[in-house]
Amino acid sequence: MATANDNEDRYEDILKRISERRPFGVKRREIRPQTPHERALDRINAYDCLAELPRQDYEHWMCYGPKSLRASAWAGVVVWAHRKGYHGYQTLTLLGVWAQYNGEHIVIGLGERELPYSAPVYDAGVYRVAIQGNFKIYYDDTGRAPGADDQFLYRHTYSESERLRLRQALRETVRQWKRDFSAG
Repeated sequence: MATANDNEDRYEDILKRISERRPFGVKRREIRPQTPHERALDRINAYDCLAELPRQDYEHWMCYGPKSLRASAWAGVVVWAHRKGYHGYQTLTLLGVWAQYNGEHIVIGLGERELPYSAPVYDAGVYRVAIQGNFKIYYDDTGRAPGADDQFLYRHTYSESERLRLRQALRETVRQWKRDFSAG
């Protein structure tokens, strides 16, 4: 015969199992192992370095992110911004820290790219909500690292022994970018 204490334990166990269950229809999130690129970005705190930018209120800009991205040949953390006003959506500025191989070494680069608006139509209300979480919908871009036509603000070969110096250099470069960005 079950005691009141046994019933209480059973009830608590059932409640625990219910709270741990995924909502109906939600797929289980796959946890992918970190790539060497992602590990390098983690070690220099790239995400945290950019996280302060969208929290600021800029006079002429709307800023969003950060977001971690990855592909087979690179990984990055990006924030994105567009000018305030009705026509500000036409060009998006992407600022990011990317890690990619150059020969056998991982190179960390802080860069900036401009993306033209590429969606067939523009609806200000929908855009305003959607751009906060993802820029890919409207700008047809994967967030790849800057290329030859784009601008790198800082580049350095990653090494574990230099990671603290890299972290500091990135912070200083982002602060300078923020001052320039705030100015106009």
